[in-house]
Amino acid sequence: METHSFTLHWGMVSEQHEQSLYALFPSPVNDDVCFAEAGHRDFQSDDADYSEVYWDAQAALLHQRVWSALSALGVATLCSPPLYPVRPWWQFWQAPAPLSLIEQLELPMYEDSLPAARVRFGSAVEIETGNGHQLYWIRLLPDCPVDFATLLTQLKGDWESKQVLLDWQKLR
Repeated sequence: METHSFTLHWGMVSEQHEQSLYALFPSPVNDDVCFAEAGHRDFQSDDADYSEVYWDAQAALLHQRVWSALSALGVATLCSPPLYPVRPWWQFWQAPAPLSLIEQLELPMYEDSLPAARVRFGSAVEIETGNGHQLYWIRLLPDCPVDFATLLTQLKGDWESKQVLLDWQKLR
């Protein structure tokens, strides 16, 4: 029986105009057509030993690590249209406040009907999420004081990390 562990996969997507775009995602992922078409093969099996609760906890920890590491590089600013919480019908007259910036990034990873979210951290980094994929698009801007290898070391902690070559356009 095959067992899966929480692993960070990453790859360089593009490099242009002194900006580097990287993709970062945890696996195993649920069976997903987009990931399969992109060339990814580490999918969650139906093993009884695999704990979805464990995976969800690790994914939440990763999201916190991403937020903390990027926040250290600059003030977070939302660059995409804001998402708002769903309001009960009886509160239709009250203007809701947008979701927190960390929620702005998180929700589009779980709900593909939501628009992509993009947040810039100072003049160092931009991050985008969306399409219902647990995937971070991390763009290092020319003023970024760290390289991706340093950032990856901060994010991975004790998790294994693997560089992958995928057809990234299938996931955009």
